[in-house]
Amino acid sequence: MNVVSAGRWVRRSNAVVALVVGLSALASVAAVLPQPHHRRPPGLRPLDSAVAAVDGGRYLLLGAGLVLLLVVRALLRGRRAAWVAAVAALVAATAGSLVVHRHLPVSVVLALLTVGVALNGRSFVARGDPMLVRRGGAVLVGGAALVGVVATVGLYELDGQFRGGTTFLGSVRSAARLLLMLPVDDEPLTRHAEWLVSASRGAALAVVLVGAGLLVAAVSGGRQHGADRAVVARLLAEHATTSLAHFQLLPDKRWLIGRDGQAFVGYGLRGRTAVALGGPVGAPGSRRAVAGEFLELCRRNGWTAGFHQVTGDELDDLAALGLRAYKIGEEAVVPLDAEVPPAGRLGKSIRSAVRRCERAGYRVVALEHPLTDADLARLREVSDAWSADGEHRERTFTLGQFDADQLRATPVLAVVDAEDRVQAFANTLPPYRGRERSFDLMRRRPGSVNGVMDQLFVAMADRFRADGGTGMNLGLAPFTGLEGQPGVPARVMRLLYEHGGALLDYAGLRSFKDKWAPRWEPRYLVTTSESALPRVAVAVARLGELPDRRNPLVRAADLARRFPVTAAAVAVQLWLMLSSAYDPQVHQQLFQAAGSSWDLLTHGQVWRLLTSPVVQASPGLVWVNVLLLAVLPVAEARLGSRWTAVGFFAGDLLGSVPVLVGTRVAAALGFDPARLQLHEVDGGTSAGCWALVAALVVTLPAGRWRRWAGAALALVMVGGLVLDQGIADVQHAVSVAGVVLVLTVGRRLLEARRRPAETADVRPGAPEPVTQDAR
Repeated sequence: MNVVSAGRWVRRSNAVVALVVGLSALASVAAVLPQPHHRRPPGLRPLDSAVAAVDGGRYLLLGAGLVLLLVVRALLRGRRAAWVAAVAALVAATAGSLVVHRHLPVSVVLALLTVGVALNGRSFVARGDPMLVRRGGAVLVGGAALVGVVATVGLYELDGQFRGGTTFLGSVRSAARLLLMLPVDDEPLTRHAEWLVSASRGAALAVVLVGAGLLVAAVSGGRQHGADRAVVARLLAEHATTSLAHFQLLPDKRWLIGRDGQAFVGYGLRGRTAVALGGPVGAPGSRRAVAGEFLELCRRNGWTAGFHQVTGDELDDLAALGLRAYKIGEEAVVPLDAEVPPAGRLGKSIRSAVRRCERAGYRVVALEHPLTDADLARLREVSDAWSADGEHRERTFTLGQFDADQLRATPVLAVVDAEDRVQAFANTLPPYRGRERSFDLMRRRPGSVNGVMDQLFVAMADRFRADGGTGMNLGLAPFTGLEGQPGVPARVMRLLYEHGGALLDYAGLRSFKDKWAPRWEPRYLVTTSESALPRVAVAVARLGELPDRRNPLVRAADLARRFPVTAAAVAVQLWLMLSSAYDPQVHQQLFQAAGSSWDLLTHGQVWRLLTSPVVQASPGLVWVNVLLLAVLPVAEARLGSRWTAVGFFAGDLLGSVPVLVGTRVAAALGFDPARLQLHEVDGGTSAGCWALVAALVVTLPAGRWRRWAGAALALVMVGGLVLDQGIADVQHAVSVAGVVLVLTVGRRLLEARRRPAETADVRPGAPEPVTQDAR
């Protein structure tokens, strides 16, 4: 048995261990039946015991079982993170079995299994993208389903320990109510029945919070990281020469940077196929090494590897690794050292089209760079009309899409009519180290004069020539230039070229580019074998597709991706609001279990400082939820998702901790303890919301608007203190003051740190900095 097969069997055996132990842990939670009590234990609050984890052993088994079942698939794929989670869950299951079962042989077996899995770490080396979105969804859906199943089985098995008993359908209905943290219809009579209700509610709450946290982390962190992006941008500036270089920075790309930091592979992932865009980019001595690292990454993760639109110059590095290349078409490059359009009959149609457009009053202009909001709106009008005519759609991976930030980053040429109305436009891309020039978006207003794109292309060629370019890249003509190519893939692509007009007019695309008298350069799809070619080709097609933006579900998903903190907060608050509105007793129990007070904190329950901002002080739809919905999206749009989440919880801490300490000090000095509400439980999102409002005000540009906004915020805080005179108003004011103080002091410290460096740059005798105009 070779090393690869041995590693596969190790992963499979560990996955079986996780599956068996996970199922056994969940079964033992439902099956362990203590001696019944004939009356309900006095003073037991189900949610208090669930959230505070009074019965720790069963919680360990329940949590370990959920984790082990959720990581089984990832263990089969060799995920390092799944192996770590499985080892931790097995340790928890071992400890839980000691507490719950107190059966030494079972605990010894679990300990041996834990050691065995822990010693197999070398077989779990996959360190690909964590895909937190899918993991968060799996936690939410899978976790809720597992909790529901465990609760159903437990309720059905314990029917004698509930008043009136329960049927199977009744158990299913009660389990569904527990997932929503609603009270069950039948009253528990024993401590174990009470525990089952409490554990189910606590597990449901944990599933929601953990799943929402993973989704927030997935979207706010993203697949791209700022440090990696800076390295990729540097390598592109130093080494990139192809027309695909700019698309390496699009949000749909992932990057594998070589161990020496001198080359990278930009790729996309669809299913279990990873497709690199072009060949590796970087220093000549590092490109082959990073390509090998990419193949190793794919091997570890069980992905099929491919390289799309590889140039002839890039083939040598990939062929040396044993990969096979298949020609998929040719790219048209118009030489700029010749006349554009070409002289003679070949360019006659282009010259006629340009004259026709000029007679209609059309002219080509370079829009102000970066684009103004007004120009961006003009371009969006054309792009929306272009998309709405039903013949075009946005694509990605090898093309950009209409995105305000991307358009502002590149120069734009537009054809305008006599009324200065945009009829067509294209954005030009940076050449990096290449001598050829290229463009990305091509948008034409439906109904514009025929030939408007020819006029735009001629103007672009003149601009590129003036900037020192040697060629204008018109992009790939798929499935062309394959005459004489052997093999089944070439025959299939020739058939698509000849009979694929229903999907895309490949012959017409070739004819349009041919009239510019271009130089045709071959492009290749590179993969491990001919059998992998269909999977890579399908993945390339899927990577280029974008979801339909008109679909309401797609729009909702886009909003959730743009505002993940808001989406998570709305989901949690809506769930708690509906549950508490249905039964206020549930809200009372939740508030007592998750809220904070001086007495609770002094007894070591410090975690309540982070749970209290999540639960409202009153059941149902309260006005604070309106404030939450108004503040969070604005804060996310301006501050970013990560800082919005940090600001919300940190702002609440800046208000709650000083107020809690201050009230205690005031009581010691003789103030009325009842008025200070020393023993009352605190909760609610208002302090965090007001803290975010203060952060928005402080981060406004200096000027009249910031002064007016600051005055309005101060007036609201003072008005609350004067009119209401409640402890919550004091907390709001302290939160706002704390945020203003922290951000103001932090800004001044940063300015003070920058000032010496700026002074050193202009010290006497130092050379003056060279400006762009001087260069």
